[in-house]
Amino acid sequence: MIEIINSGFYTSIQDKGRIGFKNFGVPISGAMDQHSFSWSNRLLNNLTNSAVLEMSFKGPKICFHEDTFIAITGAFMGPKLNGFSLEMNKPIGIKKMDILQFGNAIRGSRTYLSVLGGLQTQKILGSRSQFKGITTFERISKRTVIPIKKLSFNLFKGSVIKHTMINFDKNILTAYEGPEFDLLPENIKHQLSFKKFHLSHLNNRMGYQLKEKITFKLPQIWTAPVLPGTVQCTPEGKLIILMQDAQVTGGYSRLLQLDDDAINCLAQKGTNDLLQFRIKKLT
Repeated sequence: MIEIINSGFYTSIQDKGRIGFKNFGVPISGAMDQHSFSWSNRLLNNLTNSAVLEMSFKGPKICFHEDTFIAITGAFMGPKLNGFSLEMNKPIGIKKMDILQFGNAIRGSRTYLSVLGGLQTQKILGSRSQFKGITTFERISKRTVIPIKKLSFNLFKGSVIKHTMINFDKNILTAYEGPEFDLLPENIKHQLSFKKFHLSHLNNRMGYQLKEKITFKLPQIWTAPVLPGTVQCTPEGKLIILMQDAQVTGGYSRLLQLDDDAINCLAQKGTNDLLQFRIKKLT
């Protein structure tokens, strides 16, 4: 098992999420940056849906109560094992009573810690992802103990796994026209494509609100399906980008839909970061 000595800013257990329960009003949840999440599991040859720790903005301090292997991906939080700096994006051997410490995120916003075999917390509706109202706790707190598996792992020296790294400095988000996009006049469509936006302080796992508005008032629509990456527009022109813990329906116009790479990139952004949309038509 592993013990959380200090929980950091916002640390939670996440996997791919709860797929197939939107008709019951259950959000997908799961890792915000699915790319970094998947990579952390692949490094350890874990099952693709193995649960990991998602650490936001500042990481935790962790004690390991048994030997295992770990991998760290995503944002750089200056990880240290027993006081010594660790490399990212590679399997790392852990001994019983080792202490793993993370600091503040320097590049990116979210870091992923996978453990050999995955975290073994309770599955609810097919997922271990923490979410308020579904799981007992919505995040990890101090002194939490998390069970893990006892498995052997052969670390083959010299082997290389091909991997495409996310450019966390990228601020261009590829998006497709949403169902209500054509309600906009041409000058506002142009504004959406070329205007530069900034993330407001209103950003969390549910969604990110942008500081800048569009100068056109859209009517509210009948409640309609939404999903992570949907860009909604309020009647006042505020833009909200839904993320993993977002509701499953909404009454605001759906102007755009981010692609998967854009969602992963956005998950690594923070307050005041610059964004711009590259809008494509669905073919």
